[in-house]
Amino acid sequence: MIDLSAPMTYLLVMGSVALSVLFTFGWALSRLLRWLADGMPLGGAKAKRKPAKRSGATRQPATAKRSRNASAKASRGAGAKTDVKPPSEPWRITRGLAKWRSSTALALVAAPTYLTARLVEHGMSFRPPYAAPSGFDALVAGLGWLSAGLILIALMHRLAVWRCR
Repeated sequence: MIDLSAPMTYLLVMGSVALSVLFTFGWALSRLLRWLADGMPLGGAKAKRKPAKRSGATRQPATAKRSRNASAKASRGAGAKTDVKPPSEPWRITRGLAKWRSSTALALVAAPTYLTARLVEHGMSFRPPYAAPSGFDALVAGLGWLSAGLILIALMHRLAVWRCR
């Protein structure tokens, strides 16, 4: 009887590596093509709209604004003076994180690769004649930390996109 566990493990590991590399190259190619298409005049260039100009008829005179503000202050009363501040502008690091569109895709590649390597490591530990290579444990641990960091960055990216809306 032929033992096929070693070739199957090799195919599982190499298949996951090849899949992640192909996915990464495919993603990079799609981003490159999208970048090139945005630069073309006939491509997917988005039309930039200019803000509409307001005519003089829609503007209110300064005296009408003052009288409206004075009546609103009088109706509030002297005891309830709470000023509502407009939301502050996002920090520069938040705006930078909101522009990182690749973090989610990289996290979606790294996490299944780590899980597959962890499954392979678990399967190799229950096969007595076969042992994992010497650096395989360190590789799996490094993949785990990498995928955890990428997932954290992807979550921070989503939060930054929400904040910059």
